Amino acid sequence: MKRQTVMLAGVLIGAPFLTGNLMAAEWEKSAGISLGTEFSDNMCLSDKDQISDNFATVTPDIRVSGRGARASVSLAGSLQYNSLGESDLNCFSGVNTRAANRETWLPNLRYRGDLELVEDWLTLESDATAQTTNIDPFAAGSANSLDGRDNVNVVYQYGAGARIQRRLFNSANMLMRYNYNEQVNGVTQLGDSSENLGEFDLNTEGGNSRLAVGVSGRYSEVTYQGNINEPAFDNRLSSAEARASLQLSTRWQTNALVGKEWNEFTSSDPDIDGSYWDAGLRWSPNDRVEVGIGTGQRFFGSTPRMNIRYRHKRSELSADYSRSLTLPRNLRAASGGFDDPFDPGFDTGNGEIPDVSPTVSGESTFIGNKPLINERLSLRYSYSTTRSTISLTGSNSKQKRLEDLTEATFSSLGLALSRSMTSRLSASMSVTWSEQDGQGGTVGALSEPSESWFATLGLNRRLGSSTTMSMRYQHNLRESDAVLNEYTENRITLSARHEF
Repeated sequence: MKRQTVMLAGVLIGAPFLTGNLMAAEWEKSAGISLGTEFSDNMCLSDKDQISDNFATVTPDIRVSGRGARASVSLAGSLQYNSLGESDLNCFSGVNTRAANRETWLPNLRYRGDLELVEDWLTLESDATAQTTNIDPFAAGSANSLDGRDNVNVVYQYGAGARIQRRLFNSANMLMRYNYNEQVNGVTQLGDSSENLGEFDLNTEGGNSRLAVGVSGRYSEVTYQGNINEPAFDNRLSSAEARASLQLSTRWQTNALVGKEWNEFTSSDPDIDGSYWDAGLRWSPNDRVEVGIGTGQRFFGSTPRMNIRYRHKRSELSADYSRSLTLPRNLRAASGGFDDPFDPGFDTGNGEIPDVSPTVSGESTFIGNKPLINERLSLRYSYSTTRSTISLTGSNSKQKRLEDLTEATFSSLGLALSRSMTSRLSASMSVTWSEQDGQGGTVGALSEPSESWFATLGLNRRLGSSTTMSMRYQHNLRESDAVLNEYTENRITLSARHEF
């Protein structure tokens, strides 16, 4: 990557910290450090190659957020050192040596900063992420658990840009945005890339009229560096559209859009652009419930969508379904903001800083960088009482690569329970199921269907006001049509965290 680009990103990332407006802001800060040790009776995750071993971890973490009159920053992250990265553990069963990667340092970062240079007009934006994801999603080994299969990739993504946002004539909103971002993978087989992204939007949303209209346009050019799997190439995605929404009543809204897209990327079908449309309804009977449904048509077929939100004093439910065009780089970086360049509900840049989690992992996807169709369903439900919390999560992602029509399906379902036994002692348990399946000659030798179960029991004990001791037992079971991907593992984790 160009050195001057990295320097520019660094300047914009640091700028919000240097402005006097933010220095005068109220800050929320927390930091801590965790020391741990883990033991596994099957570190190689193979019934044919069982090795018992243990390793140590040291993990400092930090969370900072601040907002001033014209600047805001939100950052959460951790950096884990593990002794497994420097050990002489050697596993051979099922390991793809061309795609194996053992890391000693594992970062996890979410950052975003805004700096308003010209009041109510020009704002600089910057963001950065770092998280882990699997190299080969069909092979054994998890991005969230250290083991001897070394199936871990670290994804770094950072970007900088500017937006011009203005209210015009008290009846219209204008937005112009430019963003440049780069993505670097710890594994060369996945390739590095950079993106130039531009957006324009003019709309009458947020006014007193029941009818709101808008026009928008976007352009995205992603440049990929060559690697051992693919030569260097570019993807270009652009579109222009007009949309309208009509508030039928306080509960019902209808919305629609029409547009045209111009794309350049490798596909088995020459028809990769043209006109598109979308139409839908939104129902919101009260402040706790919101339901949106719709359907449309693009060059790759129908584009149904659905989103449900329910909020109550003790429970919360969300469900989303969509069928969209996306890029593997977006899935690896878990950067949903630009997942679908033509999503009619894209962010209009209100300057809000989202909450950032210190532990985020990228989504499973193909090795490679060509565009794909992602049909995704996600579900989350949680219920809390004074002492207990129960949560249910699920997802199903059906992906089809347009270059060769190779298909992959990634499904998961999880149930978690936690309860405070006393003011200092809490217990937790969770059960997670996942399944991977691939179809097509280019998916890989280990793409046979596999099914995994993870059961976990944990105890947390507070020692004083700032120190917590934790113990966790996990039983893992994986079944697969590929013998080298089958295993049973028992894992024990002991850790202590001190908050400063």
